[in-house]
Amino acid sequence: MARENVSISLPPKIRSLVDREAKRGKRSRSAVVNDALQLYFRLRRIGDEAPSAGERVAVNEGRRAHKQGEVMTLDEWRHAVELGDH
Repeated sequence: MARENVSISLPPKIRSLVDREAKRGKRSRSAVVNDALQLYFRLRRIGDEAPSAGERVAVNEGRRAHKQGEVMTLDEWRHAVELGDH
């Protein structure tokens, strides 16, 4: 894949985080920034997706159940599906 150099300015704190992650993962700064930007753009697309009819129904059912107090804590759910504290 062809690559191009791009100069960016980062606040010192972000630069430090990039450097730390690069060192931890034995990767280049470019690889860390590339991964971060790919994730950023993937997450941005998630908000652009329109939910299917079934997803809208499920969300509405969840909202109704929540309003009626039909909720379960994460620990209760884990116990119910036998995940425990693995």
